[in-house]
Amino acid sequence: MKKQLFTILFASSLLFGGCKDYLTEDPKGSVLPATFYKTSDDLNAAMLGIALSYNLAWNQTGGMAITFGSDDITTHAGGNKKGFSDFDTFQPNSSNDRMTLWWDNFYKTIKSSNALIENYEKATEASAADKDQAGGVGYFYRALNYFFLTRTWGAVPMPLQFSLDQKSNSTPEEIYAQIVEDLKKAETMLPDAWTGPRRQNGVDILPTAGSAKSLLANVYLTMAGWPLKKTENYALAASKAKEVIDNSQKWGYTLLPSFDQLWDKDYQFNKEAVFGCYFNKNMPSIWTYGDNWGNGSQLGPPNFAPGEEGGWDEAFGEINFYNNFPEGPRKAATYQKDYFIKNDPKNVVDYTKLTHKHPYFMKYRDDESYDPATHKMNDWWGNATVYVIRYPEVLLTYAEAQTMSTGTADATAYEALNKVRRRAGLKDLEAGLAKDKFQAAVIAERGWEFAGFEPAARWFDLIRTETVAKANANRGTGELTLVGKPDDSSHSFYWAPIPIIK
Repeated sequence: MKKQLFTILFASSLLFGGCKDYLTEDPKGSVLPATFYKTSDDLNAAMLGIALSYNLAWNQTGGMAITFGSDDITTHAGGNKKGFSDFDTFQPNSSNDRMTLWWDNFYKTIKSSNALIENYEKATEASAADKDQAGGVGYFYRALNYFFLTRTWGAVPMPLQFSLDQKSNSTPEEIYAQIVEDLKKAETMLPDAWTGPRRQNGVDILPTAGSAKSLLANVYLTMAGWPLKKTENYALAASKAKEVIDNSQKWGYTLLPSFDQLWDKDYQFNKEAVFGCYFNKNMPSIWTYGDNWGNGSQLGPPNFAPGEEGGWDEAFGEINFYNNFPEGPRKAATYQKDYFIKNDPKNVVDYTKLTHKHPYFMKYRDDESYDPATHKMNDWWGNATVYVIRYPEVLLTYAEAQTMSTGTADATAYEALNKVRRRAGLKDLEAGLAKDKFQAAVIAERGWEFAGFEPAARWFDLIRTETVAKANANRGTGELTLVGKPDDSSHSFYWAPIPIIK
């Protein structure tokens, strides 16, 4: 069944391949949206094509470069890593070669989403339910991509048509209003569960009503912080997150028993995923079709492995954040402890003996080509799931939003937070904390839970809570020297420079 899913993704990608400049160039091809949509199969191909398109934003490290200004992840300045290190040291410019992965593929996905939104009702041979669900998929993906775009670049173009002909920028407030509008539609149009190849091992590949509600809760939480500071949205975030928590059984959401299972190749499909990007590298190669290669991922195993084990040294953990990370099974699953020089298990060192003298992340490492006995990687092309939304994010969103909206962390907020802590091997949080201290505890918990390369990046929490400079004040002497100076009052370096699109 998994092969069937990605066969459909492969075929649909040929219909909706994009151009290099997604804001200026008109789409070309023999099949255009206006004539394509007719049957339920057409809608299905369009939906899965959008999913494949979105995968392209997450099957490389590139776009996440913009989050390297956080205090949990860093890199080195050698070789081809300058695009990452420029963000890490607060000196990015519009020519940065890494961030364009997000810009290009987010707008590419928006283009296809706009096409679906404009045309799903024209599928005269599809059922009303199929048309409604397809429209929900289009609204969800459009909202999701604009959410990442505005958190990354602030004011950006917000075209709502397939042509992407808008040249002027929309403000963050305008973009957030559209995101909320789209998600309110998506949560009523999407199903609670999909059928057929759109559901694998009991896990939905496409977004569901639960996915839309979870994303909307996070959007409300973000709107309550910088730059909008609509603090009344804390209550909206709490209400929407609680709706997901109270109905978690409907969508099957739960915490996996062990944190390390999230990164086990045998748990590619699991109940903690509220929404994710799924890959199958064993599908036929489509390199000849330009940038349509979303069936596989190069996030693992080599990206976050040390050169001493044949890895690419793409990124690793900042030392002070690592040292302050609470010990337990979560930390053990997040970071590598023992390193095998030249893949020799008899030549074991810790991170201080490596070239870059930093702890490396274990997330995304386990794959069918990875040998845990030697740490040898036989392929750079993998299948690891990228969790765009995990259930712990919903729990922590509720804990923070309930507290900030009422001024007091009640028993339900503590329980939501403590569920995440218990799975991590930590004691329950001290009771009776003041509002601000409880929020700080939630932000810290989010940092540990999603450390490293995860879409729920700590960087976005630092921005919305205006603590980028504060977090970097604790930067260790072993890190790259900062060139720019972030400021939590002027918000310098909070947003990435708009890329130059060639």
